[in-house]
Amino acid sequence: IRSGIGMVHQVSTLVPQFTAVENIIMGTDGDTYSLPLDRERIRIRELSEEFGLPFPLDTKVVELSAGIKQKIEIVRALYRDASLLILDEPTTSLVESEFQQLMVSLKALVANGVTVIFITHKIREVIDVCQTATVLRKGTIQGELRHAEMSQEKLVKLMFMEKNIAVNESALPTVEVPETTRSSAPILQLRNVSVPGGEESPGLNGVSLEVFGGEIVGVAGVSGNGEKEIAEVVVNPSLAGGGDILVKGESIMGLSTLDVFARGVFYTPEDRISEGILNEGSITENILLGHHAEERFLKKKMFIAWNEVRTAAQTAVVDYNIQTPSVDLVIRRLSGGNIQKAIIARAFVSAPQLLVTHNPTSGLDIATVEFIFNRLVQTRNRGAAVLWVNEDLDELMIVSDRIAVLHNGELKGVFNRDEFDKYRIGLLMLGGE
Repeated sequence: IRSGIGMVHQVSTLVPQFTAVENIIMGTDGDTYSLPLDRERIRIRELSEEFGLPFPLDTKVVELSAGIKQKIEIVRALYRDASLLILDEPTTSLVESEFQQLMVSLKALVANGVTVIFITHKIREVIDVCQTATVLRKGTIQGELRHAEMSQEKLVKLMFMEKNIAVNESALPTVEVPETTRSSAPILQLRNVSVPGGEESPGLNGVSLEVFGGEIVGVAGVSGNGEKEIAEVVVNPSLAGGGDILVKGESIMGLSTLDVFARGVFYTPEDRISEGILNEGSITENILLGHHAEERFLKKKMFIAWNEVRTAAQTAVVDYNIQTPSVDLVIRRLSGGNIQKAIIARAFVSAPQLLVTHNPTSGLDIATVEFIFNRLVQTRNRGAAVLWVNEDLDELMIVSDRIAVLHNGELKGVFNRDEFDKYRIGLLMLGGE
């Protein structure tokens, strides 16, 4: 920091029990007995507004979503007047308008002499933002391109020389989404469901939505508008303050998460580190999470059948190309992308009838994103239902059969595939009509 280097890490480095303001000013000016909270709060608010990254200033970070935490980290780096700013996947939780505002701000910083290193898996961002691009693959530099030389095709070839990946105009992988026949009855029904909110989120307010077998329903929403709650309430019905949730026609209200899983439901959370894994557990132990009550992984209905679990973990490592020397490795030693692949692999250990997944492609390279897209489509093609919560509208429009839009905890509209309009849906996400 004293050398003028600002870093925004892919995984949050904020102190959970501190507020946003306290996290941002930590390590800066102040005397032994006090912190200049009131004075600096004004400056922080101005910065967050200037860069289009609003967040609650005085809420403890532990209560905030991953997307809001990321915004705080970006503002913290800008607050410290870094002359070299390193951003590791900074746009993961930003919608198009927020991304565009951040790009404008970064270009202004560069014009004022700040150097920005922008680490991203999103090819479109490289082309839109960067003057030069250096492509790394398996730890070595594959090539360097100036802006005039950049194209989607060149970047994809440098990144994945052994793969032939088709990309669309947003530089995302394209996948085949064949016609299917929806189930006659919905697998998931939300009936007027409400979830209490807080300062960082409005919760949910009377949301009704159905997801049928043989379809992917995407949920689009700006971070902090109820998308986290709609994912979590399905697998933890105790969060609901009203309404009813049905899986295959039966209410799951009052059930534990393990009981919900036993009904063919599985879940991949948004925050892979805090909510998705046991940091000190091995890959094998983490693959077992959520499946530990299944008969195939039990001996005498009492003890874990570790040989079976280990076999499942080894299969997951191979099928999902998880880069690890052993399934016994402590999972926190994997990269963020490999941790995410392990979490996705775990979801498919027992072929769920309903998959609830929240930002599953966050921070992943284009080849892995393509792999996950295909897994979602395969799940839908075999007659299962997928509820896919994602702040990246471009991704949702590639794979979803329908897109539901959340704003301020309310369902603002549901669009069929032939009705997808990026600007109309984006406007609803931001509270427009």
